Amino acid sequence: MLPELVPTLTRDPSEVAAAHALRRACFVDELGAEAEADAFDDAADHLVLRDRAQPQLGVVATLRIAEGTDYTAREFDLSRLRASGRSVAEAGRACVHRDYRNGIAGLVLFTALLRRMRARGVGYLVGTASFGGADPGAHMPALCRLRMEASAPRAIAPVARGPGAVAIRGEAPRSAMRHVPSLIKTYLRAGAVVGDGAYVDRAFNTVDVCMVLEPARARLPDALLRDIAAIAR
Repeated sequence: MLPELVPTLTRDPSEVAAAHALRRACFVDELGAEAEADAFDDAADHLVLRDRAQPQLGVVATLRIAEGTDYTAREFDLSRLRASGRSVAEAGRACVHRDYRNGIAGLVLFTALLRRMRARGVGYLVGTASFGGADPGAHMPALCRLRMEASAPRAIAPVARGPGAVAIRGEAPRSAMRHVPSLIKTYLRAGAVVGDGAYVDRAFNTVDVCMVLEPARARLPDALLRDIAAIAR
């Protein structure tokens, strides 16, 4: 039976605090990040997911949505994307409670995000998505396979820049996709593509890639959308 998941877009201080609690558990306690909050939080909307059947757990998944791209632009050059002339929004700090990482919570969260981006007429959605651990060599087979299967067209591709930038070259077997984090796979199922290179974020203890998605053209299975609509009512 599916959990009774309810997505809410909010700036309510109590809801944002609950989102921060989940982010601390995921990013600081699990991944070893120095901190999960930053200066971009106050100006962002926060999408939070709660399970009506398990209210004691609080927020079970969250991400933040910004109208600009300031966070992503710290790690990736977005000039090609901006040159398209289309509006660009940013999603980030996505995380899911460890008990809800079976794929459903991430898809409910992501579908709610897409619906809001479509309603706002956003041309492109971008955001960094992370591999846990700041050693790019450990993730290189998965990064290579990700590049092989889902590289962004050169005309819009973000490019990793700065001292943390890492080039991704070579090939890897399809089996390397097993090591791609589930949230990145959720993006890919919807039709997202991946920018050029990766970025080592040592303060966050991650290796980041840049995801790009056109909300108007995103795809999710119709049957799953019906399930999500039913449990989100």
